[in-house]
Amino acid sequence: MTADEALDIVEQILPPGTITPVKALIFREAWCGQEYGAIAKTFGYDTVYIRDSGAQLWRSLTHALSEPVKKKNFRTLLQQRLSYHPLTIRRDIPQPEATYLQLPEFPGDPLPLHSKFYVERASLEAKLLLEINKPGSLVRIKAPHKMGKSSLLIRMTAQLAMRGDRVVNINFKQADPEVFSDLTKFLRWFCTNISHQLGFESKLDEYWNSDIGSKASCTIYLTHYLLKQITAPLVLVLNEFDQVLEHAALAQDVLLLLQSWHEEGKQVEVLQNLRLVLIHSINLDAALTFNQVILNSNGLLIELSELDVQQTQALAHRYGLKWMSSSAVQKLMDLVGGHPYLIQLALYHLWSTSISLEQLLQDAATSSGIYGNHLRSYLAILRSHPTLEATYRQIISANENIYLDPIAVYKLESLGLITVKGHRYKATCKLYQLYFYTQLADRFSQARMKHDVA
Repeated sequence: MTADEALDIVEQILPPGTITPVKALIFREAWCGQEYGAIAKTFGYDTVYIRDSGAQLWRSLTHALSEPVKKKNFRTLLQQRLSYHPLTIRRDIPQPEATYLQLPEFPGDPLPLHSKFYVERASLEAKLLLEINKPGSLVRIKAPHKMGKSSLLIRMTAQLAMRGDRVVNINFKQADPEVFSDLTKFLRWFCTNISHQLGFESKLDEYWNSDIGSKASCTIYLTHYLLKQITAPLVLVLNEFDQVLEHAALAQDVLLLLQSWHEEGKQVEVLQNLRLVLIHSINLDAALTFNQVILNSNGLLIELSELDVQQTQALAHRYGLKWMSSSAVQKLMDLVGGHPYLIQLALYHLWSTSISLEQLLQDAATSSGIYGNHLRSYLAILRSHPTLEATYRQIISANENIYLDPIAVYKLESLGLITVKGHRYKATCKLYQLYFYTQLADRFSQARMKHDVA
């Protein structure tokens, strides 16, 4: 029995919410024989916190199993109980019916914290938390749309809060358009948001000084007021940072400010308690030339990877699709690759309808298939940006040794429509290749005919 298999069963016999992300981490690591000190050091936690959380976990299992459970005996005990007779569950504990009967929701929204349909990226998540634990750290999480950034953020925020960090999530989609029109307006909005989320009174006018400028005033407000009032690390999560990158001049100033905080955090004591997390994918109108250089030269970059066959098959089984063998999963992935959203959407339809895998795959690249809305939304983007459309048409037409607009290539990659290896470009998956080749072929022929006539 693997740690994940045992954990799945334990989650069913304990009340909902008992197995928090950190307790799940302790369970898996302890199953593999790791000590509390090693777990804390590897994943960036305080050893006392890990030990206390572990003790809470063993007490919960003791109560549920009516038998003393400790770190040194829990694996042997669970293996024996599961191998030789059914688990005896304490009936005075409310049973997690909602967790046990958790049904899939239509894909597209971030997955709730305790969703069984979230596919963990254990090594990536551990690397992320370990980096954030470093004084003055800067982490960039980059991935195309619908790759799981928001679901990861939910879990990261929960773990940071549990280890005592103060987490402020600034979502730039919530800013009014005029906020981006001026650096002073933007930074005052930024500081006010941080103050409110920390529960502090906004005192901008006491610290803002037009003579020294907005960036210096913002820094003084952060270091002399906000950070002075808290002893725990302050993690600033800058979500939907693409909204800032759409405004070239503003983005340049903001990125330089963040860069200065990160660099000074290695020397200035008060800034060592500041941790920065940028989440971005780069939208169509992003100003890439200068900003890309800054983004690529600072902090740790974490790019979300696609799912592999084993992860996809395990996810299919969570949907109740036990019939999906590795060969069936491979057929699906031959079409959509390991894109989490595309896979989730297929599994949802296989679970909720009577459609067969063969029929789903046959219709997938058509407007009437399960991906119709998703594909049409991308088609609308391409057709509203002629340079992108022309560049993508060249790529899916397999034209080689041609000049491609570098900005268009980068935007197509950020959207998730292409992959880039060196100077080789191709559609991200066969689904996109088939659909967009058909949809853009007619427009390509029309354009060529007009060129020939001219």
